[in-house]
Amino acid sequence: MSAAAPTAPAGPRDATPARLPDHTGHATASDGIRLAFDVYGSGERTLVLLPSAPIIHARQWKAQIHFLSRQYRVVAFDGRGNGRSDRPTVPEAYADDRMVADIVTVMDATDTAHAVMVGLCGDGVWRSIRLAAEQPARVDGIVAFAVGVPYLSPPQPHYANMAFEDEGAADVGWARFNRHSWRRDYPGFARFFFEQMTTEPHSTKAVEDAAGWAVEGSVDAMLADHEVDFPLDLEAVEATCRQVRCPMLLVHGTDDQCQPIARAHRLAEITGAPLVVVEGANHMIPGRHPVLANLLIRDFVRSLERDAR
Repeated sequence: MSAAAPTAPAGPRDATPARLPDHTGHATASDGIRLAFDVYGSGERTLVLLPSAPIIHARQWKAQIHFLSRQYRVVAFDGRGNGRSDRPTVPEAYADDRMVADIVTVMDATDTAHAVMVGLCGDGVWRSIRLAAEQPARVDGIVAFAVGVPYLSPPQPHYANMAFEDEGAADVGWARFNRHSWRRDYPGFARFFFEQMTTEPHSTKAVEDAAGWAVEGSVDAMLADHEVDFPLDLEAVEATCRQVRCPMLLVHGTDDQCQPIARAHRLAEITGAPLVVVEGANHMIPGRHPVLANLLIRDFVRSLERDAR
């Protein structure tokens, strides 16, 4: 399975990045999947920017990399299924354990003993929490945007009511969140989805970026990821969250159409982590409100350095 996983083209994805990486490479996961990574800067503190894979790749952090790498060493990578990483098409390749292990694989390949994790939604936030609970020495802290921790509250109604397997689903609205609609018009789904994730005024560029990154990925990878069963129940999820001992900062928009803000409030209750509520913001705060996101990350890292003195 691993050897046959489709590989992305090796060419550049963006002709005008704000900063070029100081080091680029591939790490190989235990199942043979190759993960593309970039390293920027050379500060004493390392930040790992986690991808929302497989729907988009590491360019989701383009507004953070140039700012943070002035002071810190920044590692970003394309998760399996998108970007320059391999694109396996079997569900077991996207199992929760594998996605968490990919973070460690990239950290080892970049000589990163420990780091601050920065993530968005379930792909970045939940996997950061799992890593911090299971390997605490590797996680200095977590900045969690759009807190995506399963089961901490009911999902958004459009997810709870979706009929993913309905062959008669129309290619319109949330009915696009459907296997057959993805096959017929994945670019249409990508644009609709990111329009729902970025509903604030003057968000055209953010929507175009994200929808473009999505279609650089693989519909087969997305379908495989969707078919994976989540291995834990609410009790186990909350127990994992309680195991986290590193500092955390939670950031959530009041108009998030992907992750209910109730999940952020519940995680704050469980862990005691501070929660920054961004009025009027939707799901993709780092892309739509980059100055705010950058300063929150920087100040969080500075607080770790003060506490270490």
